[in-house]
Amino acid sequence: MTSIVPEPALRSFLEEATARYEAALHSPAGDRAAEYLTNRGLSEDSVRSFRLGYVENPLPGHESAHGYISIPYITRAGVVTVRFRRLGDGDGPKYRSLPGDPPRIYNPNALLVPSDYIAICEGEFDTEITEQVDIPAVGIAGVSAWKDYFARCFKGYKAVFILADADDKGQGMEFAEKIAPQISNGRISPMAEGHDVTSFFCDFGGAAILERLEIKR
Repeated sequence: MTSIVPEPALRSFLEEATARYEAALHSPAGDRAAEYLTNRGLSEDSVRSFRLGYVENPLPGHESAHGYISIPYITRAGVVTVRFRRLGDGDGPKYRSLPGDPPRIYNPNALLVPSDYIAICEGEFDTEITEQVDIPAVGIAGVSAWKDYFARCFKGYKAVFILADADDKGQGMEFAEKIAPQISNGRISPMAEGHDVTSFFCDFGGAAILERLEIKR
């Protein structure tokens, strides 16, 4: 059985990878990747906070992610894995995970924030955007990555907003409808038609997300 917390040697390797790819993103080689993240609505503070990077010179085992954006999964124990997102359109999988890595909650540190509510997003970038508008948020890397035992993490909140994509394929609602029955305090909160969290934020702004969730500040 794969351990949720990697052994120290692997954590050290993942930290080295994260630092290398972070540096590459903030170098001239990463300009295209940085522009891509900006176009997705992410602020420089968010990019640095989530330690996003660009795989210019991959470490051993990461060669297939060359030219991808790196997305480290950061916990109190440090970096426990890294996922990779293809930069725009192109050949190959849109996302790559490390071989044998178990499903994980992205941004689990949000669960440590004192709050009456929290959001669950499908995907890392939507999670980052939701956090950017000051809503504690965690992410799941797709409907197949949800595990029933994750539901225990969301007890005690007044509301758990399950942010659903309103796409034409219905996949966003599939994600939300799988999770909602397992979370007694869950509220399915679809975006406007044709939008996910990121595109909704880019078109309408953070205040519109707060209004949609009826969060008053």
